[in-house]
Amino acid sequence: MFDEVKDTPVIILNGFNNDEINKIMRAIKNVEGLPRIIFATTTKTNVNWKIGDLINELKQEDMEVKKALKKTLNEKK
Repeated sequence: MFDEVKDTPVIILNGFNNDEINKIMRAIKNVEGLPRIIFATTTKTNVNWKIGDLINELKQEDMEVKKALKKTLNEKK
């Protein structure tokens, strides 16, 4: 699972309103052949982080969400 997340591309959006963010995400997700992408927006907390630290945090969060989802799905079986 870590390798899958490690290789997942990340797109970080800054300065867009919610409507613009949704349009951008939909447009990108509609492109055939693209891999799964982690989308994020900047926040007051992360806007001044080093980009590498932010990407690592996003990928860690993504991995934790996947683990929790997998656990939930297994519990429902």
